[in-house]
Amino acid sequence: MKIQLIVALRVYREQFIMENFIGTDDIFALVKDGSFYMENEEGSFVIQKNEGALFRKNVLYHRRVITPVTMYLFRYKSEEHAFDTDHVIFHDQARLSTTLSMLEQLDAEVFGNDFECRSHLFADLAMQHAMENRSMQSIDATIEDAVGKIRRTLHIGVDLARIGEESGLSYVQFLRRFKSFTGMTPSDYIIALRLQKAKVLLADTDLLIKDISSACGFENEYYFSNFFKKHTTLSPSAFRFASRS
Repeated sequence: MKIQLIVALRVYREQFIMENFIGTDDIFALVKDGSFYMENEEGSFVIQKNEGALFRKNVLYHRRVITPVTMYLFRYKSEEHAFDTDHVIFHDQARLSTTLSMLEQLDAEVFGNDFECRSHLFADLAMQHAMENRSMQSIDATIEDAVGKIRRTLHIGVDLARIGEESGLSYVQFLRRFKSFTGMTPSDYIIALRLQKAKVLLADTDLLIKDISSACGFENEYYFSNFFKKHTTLSPSAFRFASRS
């Protein structure tokens, strides 16, 4: 994969200078701390710590800081698609942590302001994504079907035990193959889906908290609020306020 890095820098934002943005080059943002919301005509996402966002050239994005965000920005040109999705999740967190640590060392001038080092680190991020994505695309029709059932029943409460039984696999086999396919356990995958959906609905709609609770598959608003605060440290109302302030 041939990538020409043009600009690489670390930025801190409490709000974006331009919330509506169109770039003339592809830009990849790797979040070190904080979070932000982004959307285009194809969908909307909440980008969190250790996740990436792709701003494709000539595409209009609306973006909004949720919590003050520190991120590495890479403006680049590539003959191929370095990233094939606007919301980039890295499953090998140990490898990502090493890359972030080296970027921090460059910031501290341990190696000096070495653009070539940053180019290599960015290429490694693109390669990690490509390798993980290729692995994810390995055909496992049984688990792919299970993932589909989880997504389709998220709003009514996922019966994970039943989905596991319907896979025809033993419990241990199901867990192992599910984690191999998604990078997460079934329970963690459900948590991630619920959080993602809740954050988008809180940030992007005026739905009542109780309606968002129901849409995310919770029995009532009380359980939803406790779940959300446990995983984000903010109540749903506080998160909504922060995402719009």
